Amino acid sequence: MNIKTAFADTGFIEYNLEPIFKPESMVVIGVSQKNYLSPGTTIFLKNLFEMKLGKRTYGINPRGGTLETYKLYKDLRSLPETPDVGVIAIPPKGALDAVKNCINLGIKGMIIISGGFAETGRQGQQIQDNIVKMCEDARIPLIGPNCVGIYHPPYIDTLFLPTEKLVLPEKGNVSIVSQSGGVLLDQFFLSFRERHIGISSAVSIGNKAVVNEVHMLEYFTEDEETQVISFYIEGFKKLEGREFLHRSRRTQKDIVIYQGGKSEVARSAVESHTASLSSNFNISSAAFKQYGIIQPQTEEEVLNYIKTYSELARRRPKANFTEYLQGKVAIVTVSGGHGVVCMDLLNKYYLSPVEFTNKEKQTMKKLINPTIKRIGSFNNPIDLTGAATDADIINILKYLIELEKIDIIMLIVVPYPPAITVQIGRRISLVARHHNKPLVCFVPYIEKYNLIRESLELNHIPVGHTVSETVQMAAAIRDKSRAVLRLSANKIPDDMLAYYESIQEER
Repeated sequence: MNIKTAFADTGFIEYNLEPIFKPESMVVIGVSQKNYLSPGTTIFLKNLFEMKLGKRTYGINPRGGTLETYKLYKDLRSLPETPDVGVIAIPPKGALDAVKNCINLGIKGMIIISGGFAETGRQGQQIQDNIVKMCEDARIPLIGPNCVGIYHPPYIDTLFLPTEKLVLPEKGNVSIVSQSGGVLLDQFFLSFRERHIGISSAVSIGNKAVVNEVHMLEYFTEDEETQVISFYIEGFKKLEGREFLHRSRRTQKDIVIYQGGKSEVARSAVESHTASLSSNFNISSAAFKQYGIIQPQTEEEVLNYIKTYSELARRRPKANFTEYLQGKVAIVTVSGGHGVVCMDLLNKYYLSPVEFTNKEKQTMKKLINPTIKRIGSFNNPIDLTGAATDADIINILKYLIELEKIDIIMLIVVPYPPAITVQIGRRISLVARHHNKPLVCFVPYIEKYNLIRESLELNHIPVGHTVSETVQMAAAIRDKSRAVLRLSANKIPDDMLAYYESIQEER
């Protein structure tokens, strides 16, 4: 597969990113024989021993020598082959020469891990500008500088922390693009692992001197392993925001953005962090919404939205939305208190409970055991009480799933009642797999109930750890329907592009 980013009609430069994401050989410039914890040495050893590259990972040290019995080369000209990608882990002045030498050798892509460039002031900016010009003239893509680079197993890992210190997500269908390496490794990696969200790729773009979010969006739109594209963005440079919006129209994949720099204090910090132009939050949020781009507001919402979209993308039959969901929700619970908490949260996320007619309530009463008929509630939420059995939950689910006025069903599966078994997750899944009706569940994330949760997630039903998370997942589904409908209708006014561009230029 030869995926390129194409911007011939916009002035953006086209880059072939495949050698960076799936290299067959690599050179790391800045490998130390003495300091095993230096970024260059860590990256060299990880790709040598842990990635597919293996012995086609080469290290550069001006004094040569060996590391772990493997030869280190004094310069690029001494290498036995021309590597696909060069990883540069030396200070800015040396990095400038390294970039030039990589280009002259014919290396197809580069990643600069080092900091000390535009984010530090005028001198660093000048060095970065010179690097950008060389890369643009040669049409060579460069990730960074001031980043942790790419994690795309089993091909490449330029995260400069030892593997034993990292919490890595499992393999999955989410690609992450982050301006901040710290946010990538903490808010994304750690939280993804806790919530069983799998990734296909992760990229820290740092100062994004050459390759930016627009290139990443274009690449992951064509990447078959990616179904959800998630961004942590601190700001766009001139024309980037406009082009990002324009390119978002070309993908049917879910785009989720978590934006930093919302406050004035945070916006000033952005410039010293990744040398980006922080966007006006209200303006960018309006533009994202107009283009069907999902923008959760908190870390918790980001995780729950991404997990929901990841599961829906793998579900068969696929959860395709052909009409806008109003967010009409039916709640089924075995705990009245959980149902009350759920109702309190609906309004916050612009969801609303469906109202059942007397006839519908009477029909539901006929589907459950005699005890629940006496003590249960058949309003919304439907409270089956602690007397509920697996069969009661399944019978009510089968009835609700056929009601057209319901957009989303929320099952609050509190497994405490004695007649609810560990098979309830499997039984819910058997019903859900034959319907396209969106369904989300609440099951506590504790070991005792893992069998229930895993049965649901194996069938790609989103499962929340708390009632709040579960409501957010329902909101994510409603927002996804809005985005899909907007994109399919292609009703995005061109004047929004021009307006967003003018705002960026003013800033």
